[in-house]
Amino acid sequence: MSYHLLKLIHILSATLMIGTGLGSAFYLYFTYKKSQFSTVKEVLNLVIIADMIFTTPSVIIQLITGILLSNMLGLTYTNWFWVVLSVSFIVLILWVRAAFIQVELKKLIKNKTEFPAKFHQLMNVWFYLGLPSFLGAVFLYYLMVYKVFL
Repeated sequence: MSYHLLKLIHILSATLMIGTGLGSAFYLYFTYKKSQFSTVKEVLNLVIIADMIFTTPSVIIQLITGILLSNMLGLTYTNWFWVVLSVSFIVLILWVRAAFIQVELKKLIKNKTEFPAKFHQLMNVWFYLGLPSFLGAVFLYYLMVYKVFL
């Protein structure tokens, strides 16, 4: 595969990953803050579906294309590569935990008509996992563009 095609796939998957993640989080968080139970239930289901269809594949594509591009550019095993890999790993762990929390949230309200107390606790954890995850993803964009730490 050519460098430019691989780079295009990498950029598009990065855009899809951060766009879907931020958009989904925005809608779920602000729907939750309005406390409309039935709407939260619907939006939560859609967020989980969006993560399965868009975010998960783009995360996998990011890893594969990122390593291939690094190798093509001779950046594998540089300080920059290890920083990118480390930040990516941290973001991945935070995101995976948040995704599992979304599934837990869905289970908590499956047959309910109002939020149980545990739902509110898990929403707080979900939110505070999302902040560093998003900031880490933005930092990865910075690293991709400026190639600092070389």
